[in-house]
Amino acid sequence: MATTCATSAEERTVTQLKTWQELPYGGVITEAGSASKYETGSWRTWKPETHREHCIQCLACWEYCPEDAIKLEDGQYPSGGHRKFVVGIEYFHCKGCGLCVRECPVNKEGKVQAISYVRDEV
Repeated sequence: MATTCATSAEERTVTQLKTWQELPYGGVITEAGSASKYETGSWRTWKPETHREHCIQCLACWEYCPEDAIKLEDGQYPSGGHRKFVVGIEYFHCKGCGLCVRECPVNKEGKVQAISYVRDEV
């Protein structure tokens, strides 16, 4: 079954996705790195939203995300060194667990939120 999933910034290419009937019994992972082939974010009821104006680019959200749903892009420090920047959330894979929101150091300070947790209006 072929499917397309559009994100706000880019459109995903068409990929072959397996139905639940085609998956191996017991959820056995038969190949490494295969999670990117499956849409896992369609059943969430809550989702994180980034507020880039408050983000300090510490990448804690990316570190704690169990699904690699935090999108990064290449960039540079003002001094010229290479680094990554958070640019958004890949909702195709995000399950809405809230770890990114809970572990954000800006949110822990309590003055503003760099990433919030909102009801997913699907």
